[in-house]
Amino acid sequence: MPLGKEVKVMKCWRCKAYGHRTGDRECPLFLSGNTANEDFRFIHEDPMHGYMKEKKTTSKEERIQQLRALLEESTDSDSSHSSTSSCSTKESGKTTRKRRHKHTKHKSKKQKIYQPKSKKKKKK
Repeated sequence: MPLGKEVKVMKCWRCKAYGHRTGDRECPLFLSGNTANEDFRFIHEDPMHGYMKEKKTTSKEERIQQLRALLEESTDSDSSHSSTSSCSTKESGKTTRKRRHKHTKHKSKKQKIYQPKSKKKKKK
């Protein structure tokens, strides 16, 4: 052991060299890093990584199941609607037209806002 020199017996995960740690500025890969090794290091150093990954996959699967159920409900309602729409084409045209206009967001053009005129006082 040399006198006056700092000796570190540790290995860097980025460059695989001894004498410094992963986050030290002495590492030649301090700013750039090795992406494959960084991902591996991140997974092994973070204790919550596995839990978060599992939680994310389960939430995705639940969301997919919800959307599939919603899709099945909508297709079932469409098929039931088509079976009940055995009325004449004139009536079905009216119902679709009514349905179309029911959800419009436009305001009536004839709608006016009432604003009373202010009365001016006469000076004597």
